[in-house]
Amino acid sequence: MNRLWIRIVLLALASIIIYFALPGGRLWKQYLTDVEISLTKTEGQRSLQSIFTEDSVAKLPSLLRQHIINGGYMGAPFMDNMLISFHNARFRMSAGSNPIKIQFMQVNFVSRPDRHAFLTGRIAGIPLQAKDSMLDGFGSMTGMLAKQLQLFRSTGAEMNQSQLITVLADAVFMPSLFLQEFVSWTVIDERTIEGEIAWQGVSAKGCFTFDDHGNIIRFDTKDRYMDENGKGSSLVPWYVTYSDYKKQNGYIQPESIGVSWVLPGGNDTYFVCEQIEIQYDINMDAAAAKGL
Repeated sequence: MNRLWIRIVLLALASIIIYFALPGGRLWKQYLTDVEISLTKTEGQRSLQSIFTEDSVAKLPSLLRQHIINGGYMGAPFMDNMLISFHNARFRMSAGSNPIKIQFMQVNFVSRPDRHAFLTGRIAGIPLQAKDSMLDGFGSMTGMLAKQLQLFRSTGAEMNQSQLITVLADAVFMPSLFLQEFVSWTVIDERTIEGEIAWQGVSAKGCFTFDDHGNIIRFDTKDRYMDENGKGSSLVPWYVTYSDYKKQNGYIQPESIGVSWVLPGGNDTYFVCEQIEIQYDINMDAAAAKGL
């Protein structure tokens, strides 16, 4: 009898280990559903007839035009969406905590500011998953432990605004978003451009900073909310740095980024990635193939 129980326990442990090791889970399935909804809703709005030309970017501030020229986009078609895969990424759950290695991907859209991000990692060997979405103007963030236990879920006006401003920050990699009617621009000085993005009654502002060569090196905003461990949220200055511009798929793009909060005790850089892979105009198969 004792041997039988030992076998049962070992089989159960093996099943748990296999379950944890397999990709997917219900949060991943919901993520794919959200991506499919955005792909379906934007399918009839593709900009196949448009390319980056001097005329098409003429109304942009000169710094943004230079960023597009530097990236090698001139003469290329406007992208309608993008899949970003962040390799060699590290993430901290909270200020002062140890970073964990993660897999991270996201799909962004142009004709409407939808954005769907998905993160996987492990805490003490237990799978961690998080889904970060902007869909139809509604933002949400959900975290799961062991693919079953919901750690958190944030929605509401604060999340709508936070996700919207993140869409603008991501446009560094998808410059056709710079040209959309729901984005407007104000020149601050010779190195800084302020962008405002507005959608479904929500708006947010942030500033892009450029280097001497016209490349975007930083994005700052005061319009992003930080969750305070389930005790609500508050506006906290937030910024992204972009560096190590390299050529991939014919374009010159940042390969490294850092994402930080500006806290009273100092800056908290909670996300760092040193290898970024971008695919434009993806379909559902490309998104699902990641299998996180």
